[in-house]
Amino acid sequence: MARTIKYAATHFSIAFSMSYAVNQNLAVSALVGVAEPIAFALGGDLFRQRRVDLPLPRAA
Repeated sequence: MARTIKYAATHFSIAFSMSYAVNQNLAVSALVGVAEPIAFALGGDLFRQRRVDLPLPRAA
């Protein structure tokens, strides 16, 4: 659980700071900062789920 919180905090801070550096708008930067860790978490779960379901090729 602590690892997940650290990843979310890291992703939020990087997304927020980069967005703020580009557009100088706190509201938009906060929205991007919140949306990015959510998208990262959902994308990671979908990727892990797909990777488990893929058949392995037979060895030659």
